[in-house]
Amino acid sequence: MEVNLKKTITNVSLIERNREALKIHPDFNTTQFQLKNRIKGNDLNQYFELTQSEIIGIEKTIRLNVGTTPYYLLLSDPYDPKCPIRRMIVPTEEEIFFAPEESPDPLHEERLSVVRGLTRMYDDRVLLFSNQECSVYCRHCMRGRKVSFNNERMSGEDLDLCFEYLRNTPEISDVVISGGDPLNLSDSRIEYILKNLEQIESIKICRIGTRNPVTLPFRITPMLLHILEKYNTENLSIFCNTQFNHVKECTPEAKQSILKLLKVGISVGNQCVILKGINDSGEDMLALHRKLLEMRVRAYYMYDPELIPGSRGFRTPLAKGLEIIEYMRGKIGGMGIPQFVNDLPGGGGKITLSPDWYVGFHRGTRNHVFKSALRGTYHLSPEPIDSEYDNTYREIPETIWNDIRKKAHYNAIE
Repeated sequence: MEVNLKKTITNVSLIERNREALKIHPDFNTTQFQLKNRIKGNDLNQYFELTQSEIIGIEKTIRLNVGTTPYYLLLSDPYDPKCPIRRMIVPTEEEIFFAPEESPDPLHEERLSVVRGLTRMYDDRVLLFSNQECSVYCRHCMRGRKVSFNNERMSGEDLDLCFEYLRNTPEISDVVISGGDPLNLSDSRIEYILKNLEQIESIKICRIGTRNPVTLPFRITPMLLHILEKYNTENLSIFCNTQFNHVKECTPEAKQSILKLLKVGISVGNQCVILKGINDSGEDMLALHRKLLEMRVRAYYMYDPELIPGSRGFRTPLAKGLEIIEYMRGKIGGMGIPQFVNDLPGGGGKITLSPDWYVGFHRGTRNHVFKSALRGTYHLSPEPIDSEYDNTYREIPETIWNDIRKKAHYNAIE
């Protein structure tokens, strides 16, 4: 017992020293240092007191490679395996199982690819897979079949074929640049992509999907900002969508990166993912989105987890998302409440899901009945006199109506 105790104390001391060495490095706040010193799977034991499940996960994961920036690693708890940041960095043994319901490509992005790297799921917009690298390889990544593998790298020739397709398909007006992380490309490659898109007359919208404001905020450099501002023109409107999943990610450095983007006219939205044991409660999501509003980031989507290999440890019941939205409503302004979406397996596209606050329609009095998300009370609203839609509404049974009408709130009568 005494030997084990000494060993534990020694491990703790080494972990603390290793973390401190990263923190005090004079180049810590640079992109170059962060990427050059990215911590990979075999080195995680120098910065975490790993559990047996994590050791197995690191050795046998069937998903994408393991890696994190020093910046993001230092947001995590080295001793608590339930730490939300740690859960997104360090694989566990749950990642080694490929369940029957899972697929490497649940959204059929490859089947819907019109040329290499360009997925067309909708008539008017496409997804451009720009590169295979990220600053941090998040364990819940839905594109783990491609991300972190060099054979998925997009060459200049690949990109040119994508631009040629877009020039020849004028009905497409919106391009989502994704990956990997587009901002892990060089400044010159980012400029090349944006310049080409800006010169295609039919392309009006460009959305950049990046986690770098979360995982490597130092990437938002003056040169990158100059490029973004240069191509954010009358011809092309550039937006940024990022992914904060937990309030611990909302650091001063992250806020500064957001403010820099805003100052050059790039608005920022957030697309979080509901992750089991990380943010799957109303309290967690409310805290996150309150902080995001303080950082001037608007809520956009809250994703139901994808059916990707090794993801059972992250997936939540569908009802969780509905519970979270119901909990948040009335506690934060509307621009802080994300749309709960499910990206349908098989390439069906996104659908929005919401708690059902509409109780139904009482035909006798021609009143709609709603349940307040704020107070749980019932409220009546009459259908217009000249409406022809009465038969399209869900009807309330008389027994329920007789109970509700006694306690319902009216408009003009009260």
